[in-house]
Amino acid sequence: MPINSKQDPAHMSQDSTTILTTDQVCQRLTISAPTLRRYAKAGHGFPPKIPLGPRRVGYLASDIENYIANRRKAALATADG
Repeated sequence: MPINSKQDPAHMSQDSTTILTTDQVCQRLTISAPTLRRYAKAGHGFPPKIPLGPRRVGYLASDIENYIANRRKAALATADG
């Protein structure tokens, strides 16, 4: 299913093959492109990039949603204890 860049990735039905652009990931995480690059470089549980071409990468939507869920769980665990 191709992604229209004008679609809001937060409201798209996700399957295991949906790929988000870096702009869509930035929008979903409400971060800037340089911050996304820092997150990707640092690792720390951030989903891996998927090479789409010589100068283009994407991220699996399901990986981004899992990342958000894991960050939320970590935040809740810290707040509880």
